[in-house]
Amino acid sequence: MITELLETYNAQFFVQYASSRDANFFYSTGFKVHDPVLYVLGSDGTDLLVVPDMEKGRAERESRVREIAGLGDIGYYENLRYYKDPRTALAQTYLELLLSHGARKILVPTNFPSFLSFYLIKQLEVEVVENPFSKMRAVKRRDEIEKIKEVAEIAIKAFEHGLNFIKARKKCEVVRSEIETYLYSKKYLAEDTIVSSGKLSADPHHIGMGEIEKHVVMDIFPKSRVHGYHADFTRTVLLEDFKEIEEMLEACIEAKNRAIKTVRDGVFASEVHQTVCDILEDHGYHTLRHKAGEGFIHSTGHGIGLEVHELPRIFESGEKLKAGMVFTIEPGLYYRKWGGVRVEDTVVVKKNGCEVLTPYPDKVDLR
Repeated sequence: MITELLETYNAQFFVQYASSRDANFFYSTGFKVHDPVLYVLGSDGTDLLVVPDMEKGRAERESRVREIAGLGDIGYYENLRYYKDPRTALAQTYLELLLSHGARKILVPTNFPSFLSFYLIKQLEVEVVENPFSKMRAVKRRDEIEKIKEVAEIAIKAFEHGLNFIKARKKCEVVRSEIETYLYSKKYLAEDTIVSSGKLSADPHHIGMGEIEKHVVMDIFPKSRVHGYHADFTRTVLLEDFKEIEEMLEACIEAKNRAIKTVRDGVFASEVHQTVCDILEDHGYHTLRHKAGEGFIHSTGHGIGLEVHELPRIFESGEKLKAGMVFTIEPGLYYRKWGGVRVEDTVVVKKNGCEVLTPYPDKVDLR
């Protein structure tokens, strides 16, 4: 894909300057590093990671990159003595490196830093493109699917842990803290876990606060602190009779399960989304097709992997699903008068269907 991209734009190199906090950088290099470093892929076969000298040995052992260079290897310290300013010296060193490899035009992703772009365009043509690794990441390898499955299992255990505190009617903040502390103790990281009750749950991303009322939406999307992959899992918990909320939940459960049955290799993502909209509308609820501002007001799902939101997007797109894609299916209904409900599973596309990675009862009733 990189070679094709370079040929399309008549460029010699694709260049990233990022840390492993950037999912595309981590995916392409396999190297965990806190501060940004340079990664260069070339049409001539260049596969080069430039790191601080102190990181060179670790990069050689841990990264997937063919060639590792330290800053000292490519003349950074000589440039620092000449230019005095570290940023200018770094930019000049990178420019000299690219020129020495015959670069005339390079491609950079949209998050490439401006200080480097403005320096490099003095002698190179620089074009900004969507990071090709974003699309490559959409189809998961078998080892990636196993990692996501592992996180999905702990997400369910964290949900059950949280149920203990919901039964005790602890406040939303307490339940969230208990879930996130539990996950951290198991080597997973969760931030802004949604434990939302009452009318606040009418906002899909409100994390929740205050007393647990008649129902609560729990959305847990942890990340492994070991390998960096996420999973995503949501259930709506019923605690007291609430006719409107229960009817909304039943509709979402039906929509989710019908949508899951449509998922297979070759199906358009829009077909999955439209299935959800059709069912919710059949039950008398608004969807985005009504532009009502209430009801089903978000996409059916999103890819999940090194980021909690990545490709594919399960919405009104012309994208075809491919075996190995991992994403969520999460119908929700939100009305300011009553609050909101959502039910969400993470699934992986198979040739003739899909596998649910978060198998759990759809209806959680604590009445």
